[in-house]
Amino acid sequence: MPWSTFIELSLVNFTYIHKRVALPLLAAGILGLPTIVMAQAPKYVPPPPPTKHVTLELRLRYLFAPDIEFGNFGSIPLQDSYTRENNIFTGEERVISYDDGELRQDYISATLVEGGVEGGDVVPSSNTDATSAFIYFNEEQVDPDDPSALLFHRYAALSPADVVLDGSGSGSMGWELSYTKYLNQRRNLGVQVGFSFTGFDSRFNDTIDADLYVQEFRHQMANGAVVPDLPDPVEDADGNITQDPYVGDQIREDVNSGDLLVWLAAEESENLIPEGATVDSRADLRSSVYNVRAGPTYSLGIGQRFAVNLGAGVSALYVSGRFSAYEMLMLDLEGENPSRALTTTQDAEWQVGGYVDASANYFLTERINLFSGMQVQSGSSYTQMNEEREATVDFSSQIYVHAGLGIRF
Repeated sequence: MPWSTFIELSLVNFTYIHKRVALPLLAAGILGLPTIVMAQAPKYVPPPPPTKHVTLELRLRYLFAPDIEFGNFGSIPLQDSYTRENNIFTGEERVISYDDGELRQDYISATLVEGGVEGGDVVPSSNTDATSAFIYFNEEQVDPDDPSALLFHRYAALSPADVVLDGSGSGSMGWELSYTKYLNQRRNLGVQVGFSFTGFDSRFNDTIDADLYVQEFRHQMANGAVVPDLPDPVEDADGNITQDPYVGDQIREDVNSGDLLVWLAAEESENLIPEGATVDSRADLRSSVYNVRAGPTYSLGIGQRFAVNLGAGVSALYVSGRFSAYEMLMLDLEGENPSRALTTTQDAEWQVGGYVDASANYFLTERINLFSGMQVQSGSSYTQMNEEREATVDFSSQIYVHAGLGIRF
């Protein structure tokens, strides 16, 4: 068979197979492709409706600040101990401390004492009647009728016990998690249990008028000497004038040298000046409130999407507080003003009360809803002490507004 004839027959057979077999198979594949794709697509199955008649709710709550009062502020007591004797075992030196000056132990250079060692060592002065190491701040402390006498003072403030001060505070955010179990198929009557936390702070920072109590002590210079003068005032570049205190020598070269002030007060007196004191009082109360509540709840449906919930019951309140206080007697002193050191107390207590709750709900689906509303809780007054000072928080009517998310099961 000639090659041309063979090639011609092969082309005819290929054309026949292509038309009869290949093209129908290709067309069937193309037409059947959507069927294959559709057969592989997942089928959406909606979740079953909630059947356990249970709802969990998480809400954010805003507490309107309760009424807070502070009492028994404005009193500054005298220093607990203003005198101290030498103690060789503890290394304490003799001292008398006043609010406007002091007397301290003075020393003699050891090189002037028999057996003393070179190098600046010192020993307490053997003169136990007077000292050269004294300080005073104001020329008015020199007795105008006796220039050899110095007047030192101790101050205290007495405030009436019935003074009540309003604390400043703002509302605070908290949270609550609640569990509701419905008792019927309609989900309109159930029992709700909730646990919540809220913290709030309150502060007081103001001045209080009080009575001024003054103790005066007269000390004489030894041997009738005149009280040494204060240093000359110093004026700075801005024209401000400052007056440094008189500071006597603590180390002397001779037992009887220098200006000596007698240790023993020659005279003591006391005086009470009504409303003669101003006390700077500061208080800070930081509180944490934990609450557990339980009671019946009723849901009133409005259409398919809305409902109103009403509930009431009993609540248990656990309040813990951290109460800090600091006070200073404001006097025109060159020295340090008398004050009460910062003190802090911690306390806690349980309270039992009730609550009323109301909220409006919007159901996004059968399972999920959004809500907002108000809750009012009752309790009693919480009082915390800091020495004789006190802070009182009125929990008789706590008002919350809230909003949150609920899930049905």
